[in-house]
Amino acid sequence: MAIIMAQVKARFLLPAGMLLIAAVATLTATAAETEISPQIRASTYAYDIEQFDSNGAGDGVAIALSPSIDFLFNSKVVQTRFSWQHESLFYEDDQRRNRSYDEFAFSNIVSLFSERLTWGVNARNSYQVRNTQSGVFSDKITAGGELSEATTYGSFINLNTASYSDLNAALRVEYNHSEYDQPDIDDGLPAFDNDSYRAGVLLASRDRSRTAFWRLEGALGRTQREQRRDYENRAAEAVVGVPLSSRLSLIGRGSYEFTDNNNFYRNEFSAYGGGIELKLGRVSWVNVSVNKSTSKRFDEEDEDNTYWATEFYLAPSRRSSLEGSYDRRYFGRTASLAGQYNIRALTARLNVSDTVRTQTSLDRELTDLGIFVCPIGTTEFTDCYRPPNANYTPQPGESYQQVTDVGVELDQELVLRRSTSFALGYTKRRLSLNLLLNVSDIDYVERNDEQTSRSISLQTGWRLNERSSINAALRIYKLDYQVADRQDDNILFSAGYELTLTEQSEMSLSLRRTERNSSIDRFTASENRVWLSYIYSF
Repeated sequence: MAIIMAQVKARFLLPAGMLLIAAVATLTATAAETEISPQIRASTYAYDIEQFDSNGAGDGVAIALSPSIDFLFNSKVVQTRFSWQHESLFYEDDQRRNRSYDEFAFSNIVSLFSERLTWGVNARNSYQVRNTQSGVFSDKITAGGELSEATTYGSFINLNTASYSDLNAALRVEYNHSEYDQPDIDDGLPAFDNDSYRAGVLLASRDRSRTAFWRLEGALGRTQREQRRDYENRAAEAVVGVPLSSRLSLIGRGSYEFTDNNNFYRNEFSAYGGGIELKLGRVSWVNVSVNKSTSKRFDEEDEDNTYWATEFYLAPSRRSSLEGSYDRRYFGRTASLAGQYNIRALTARLNVSDTVRTQTSLDRELTDLGIFVCPIGTTEFTDCYRPPNANYTPQPGESYQQVTDVGVELDQELVLRRSTSFALGYTKRRLSLNLLLNVSDIDYVERNDEQTSRSISLQTGWRLNERSSINAALRIYKLDYQVADRQDDNILFSAGYELTLTEQSEMSLSLRRTERNSSIDRFTASENRVWLSYIYSF
């Protein structure tokens, strides 16, 4: 699992040439703030690796040189960001060869007509683990041969009605391309690429707190997979409410879902029903309904069910909300839950979901840790901090970024994933604490395999004064690969001290300990690492 930082409003994905043309066209027509931040980082690493299988073990020293540049353009209409980093690694180690990496990230968001029309493009190139069985904490320093070069790009268009309109209408169309090369050391997956096409539409009454309301929602998607058959899905939902009193409504609801991988995983589900909805205050509500459903599965008899379902949205204050549902889909019962609580020093986020998608699509389902203030060009989550208040204005050299946690599985396979996560953040004066708990169960529906994951992540930072700070992180993962009959306990601990030398330079001293204790001895390994870094910003 890895921490991902994305500038707020910067999301989806086209090839770099088209992106740059789009950015230049908009930049020349709009006056706004522009920041260019070149930087160079020099680091020296010393490490000691122990493995049950001695291949790759031993002591070593590495030197890393990393020039980078970060470009930021921001106006009322256009937000553009481009970052590039080159990293050259030189080893004093007979078992590793010198390597170099080039990584970049580009995003361009154009918002028109008071954000009723939004167009975005995005591209990214990075190196990452595709298979947790190869090593959850593998990185470029000592395990570059286990990393896959990943390239993604795409685009999206959003159309929305104005917030003051009585009609809430939205249309979203998006395209994403992902490709992953096979690493030097076989991770059990071939090189592959996919193309994902998605569209969604929403038509609804703006204010559900009124006595009468209605909502229509539909989505369709197609994923073209290089190594496997294409996957298609369609879904639609409708709900209408008729008032019985000022707080009580009679509701009718219906849903439809179709999935097909052009093989044996073909499912069709339809349901309809009715119930009552109770309004709790100005925006909160809860409903209960009785429904009839029909499930059609490939090469199986149709299955009819009568079941109850519930949906709710509770917002007792502007700082807190909780929404969720308990329903049924073609694979059985389904549940979702999303909640948040925010005060000045403390934030909490809860999420429960189940989805059926390819693993590469799930890579975009991120656990939201919230909005942080980060130095421009930063790559480490520990360099960021929560804004002290809602009205905080980033200082020169800082920007708001969305910080998320993402899993590392990047296969083309179709999976049913049930996941529960809880994130807790605390910031008070110079102290910052962030806790993330996650439980995931993955069912590989195309090959009858299962995997479970339990993880705890704790990150903390303490600013000693204006020029120095310390940070620490602890990550624990328990992974169970059922078909492989293998269980792994993975632990990472890291700590560091950072010192600002001048306005343009800083140094840091860091250490890291990783362990993997596996039920299969040959996968058991550990590493101790210490490194010194010097950063100069031009």
